[in-house]
Amino acid sequence: MAKRLRNEDFPSPKRIEDEDWETICKTARIPSGDRERLRMRVNELVDALEKWMSRDRRLPDRKSDRDQVKEIFSHINAAAAQTDKLGPSGQLALKAISPFLASMLAAQWMNESFPDDDYTPQRSSVPESSGLREPLRTSIRAPTYFIEEHSREARFQFVRQRPVKTVGAALKEIGRGLSEALRTFDLQPRSRGGQEPLLYRHYALVTFIDMWAEIGKEPSSGPNSDCTAFCESVADAMGWPSEGLSSAMPDAIKHWRDLSGKNNR
Repeated sequence: MAKRLRNEDFPSPKRIEDEDWETICKTARIPSGDRERLRMRVNELVDALEKWMSRDRRLPDRKSDRDQVKEIFSHINAAAAQTDKLGPSGQLALKAISPFLASMLAAQWMNESFPDDDYTPQRSSVPESSGLREPLRTSIRAPTYFIEEHSREARFQFVRQRPVKTVGAALKEIGRGLSEALRTFDLQPRSRGGQEPLLYRHYALVTFIDMWAEIGKEPSSGPNSDCTAFCESVADAMGWPSEGLSSAMPDAIKHWRDLSGKNNR
């Protein structure tokens, strides 16, 4: 059974040696006048791939990200539990958080999170105005809204009066959001396995195919295709595995046609 390749199986590509490049060109019957120009394109591709792959491989993978979010979730829950245990001294100290937290929290969230608390910000009506005149008296039946610009002081006073329970509730709300974030990791593509797209090879193939077309040769796929043989030999000389490359050619040719506008002709 053929090995299923992963992106990790592709090392950073290397520039092709002079002798190897000459052999590739002779085998593919590439005119001598085109060889140096094509080699420059291969070198540019190798350099771009090396930077791309190096950058990608410094990033955390999915498992590492999930572990990090899980750890954050655990710390948030612990912080919420510890906040709930604070006594009078802690409540007095947390009043200092008021100007920072009040501007972050919505008046509606405060009102709905603590519906029985008289200190929560209340709805207000939008005063009517006419040109440059003073606002007219608001009708008793006018609709009311939570208007953030009008509730800054009320939000500040609420956090100052209820710092412990506001901080605790905010942390628990963040915890609920992180719990949902953890769940979505399992919904991401290939979270339960499956073949990952071999992006590095795909974009290399698109470039090889474009080079093949550049010298007047028709891109084609299949194990007996000269175009496929050229792509395999270049990939191999770069230090990449060539298993399954022929089966990747049709998608790469289609992508090349889309990019070059060949499909619209």
